[in-house]
Amino acid sequence: MRYIFIITILYSTLFAGLQNDLKKLNQMYEENSFKKACRFASNKIMGYKRSEKFISLYAFSCLRSDQIDKLASATALLKHSPESRANSVYFSTILLQKKLLLHAMIDDFKIEQLQLPSTDYILSKVFDLFMKDEKRENKIYEFIDSNNQNEKYRLFVKDENQNQKVIIEHYLNDNLMNTHQYW
Repeated sequence: MRYIFIITILYSTLFAGLQNDLKKLNQMYEENSFKKACRFASNKIMGYKRSEKFISLYAFSCLRSDQIDKLASATALLKHSPESRANSVYFSTILLQKKLLLHAMIDDFKIEQLQLPSTDYILSKVFDLFMKDEKRENKIYEFIDSNNQNEKYRLFVKDENQNQKVIIEHYLNDNLMNTHQYW
């Protein structure tokens, strides 16, 4: 009887911890503190690997803060519900597109024969534009969004401290709106 009491107390403490951390993570996400939310959750993800709500919120926070390499652990854990599996595919697609862009731009790897799903994420949009570009001779690629002629993207690889990263500059009416960096 004593062991049941101890187990019950431990379980309720763990459940309360999850609820508090989930509430805190959700608050950071709603406040658009995506980098902070990603960092907070990355320290706790293994403790909550059965909570797909926590993992999905963590992954979307990391995605929104351009820390897409952290999506790898989330994609492996999101597998128990149809919504979680769909999220896992979404994150995996974006991560694969980044890896393929790096491989194509640095190693001159031909990716024309590949067909991947598209997403609404900026890296995915640029990946699709890159795939349509038939003259891949430059080191800096410039694309105009076919849906909005005022929207432009510049894609290039930057070497920083022996790390190569994909850089996407997003322009609207020739004004730089955002710069996205992916390791």
